[in-house]
Amino acid sequence: MKIVLTSTNPSKKKALENALLDLELSDYEINCIKVNSDVPSKPIGYEIIRGADNRNQNAKDYVLKNNLEYDYLCSIEGGFSLDENGLPFVVTYVIVEDNNGKKSTGKSLGIRIRKDMFDFIKSGGSLNQLIEEITASDNNKQKEGITGFLTGGLYSRDKVDKDAIVSAFIPFIYIKERDLLSEKIKNKIGGLYE
Repeated sequence: MKIVLTSTNPSKKKALENALLDLELSDYEINCIKVNSDVPSKPIGYEIIRGADNRNQNAKDYVLKNNLEYDYLCSIEGGFSLDENGLPFVVTYVIVEDNNGKKSTGKSLGIRIRKDMFDFIKSGGSLNQLIEEITASDNNKQKEGITGFLTGGLYSRDKVDKDAIVSAFIPFIYIKERDLLSEKIKNKIGGLYE
C-alpha cells in the first residue's frame, strides 16, 4: 500500500505509522510531501476540514507532476472548533482519499480549551508560541503540540492525530462490517413498509 502523506511534519508521520499499526497494516510505504492547506495556520471550525481537503487536492497536482503512484492520500489538519454548546476544543480532522477519488473523513477526540485561549487564537495569537515561552523550547507544533502541553504529555499531538487517522481509514478497511450493517438496516426498513 502506497500512502502519500501531505506533510513533512515528523509527528504527523509518526501518527500515520502508529495508526497503520493499530489497523494491523504492515505492508506500506509512506511518501511525505509538503503541500499547502490554503487555510490560516490556526484554522477554526470548517477551515480545518477545508484545509485537509485542500491538502489532498494540492497533493493530486504534485503526484501528477512528479509521476508518483499512490493508493491513498492522507491529510491531517489540526485546529480549533466550538461544539454544539459553544465550548472550544483543539481537534484534528483527517481526510483519506483513495486513487479512485473516494474520500473518508476522520476526527480526533477534542481537548477542551478555555474561552480566553480560544479568544486569543481568534485574535491572531499562537498558543504554540506561548507554550514555547513557558517551556523554553522550540517548534512545539511539530513536537508535543498544544494537546501534549495541556495534558502533561498524555495526549501528545501524534496520539491525537493517530486516532483521527484510524477513524478516516475505517471505511476503507472494514468494508464487510459496514456492508453487513447496511444490509440489515435495508431489510428492517423494507419490512416496515411491506
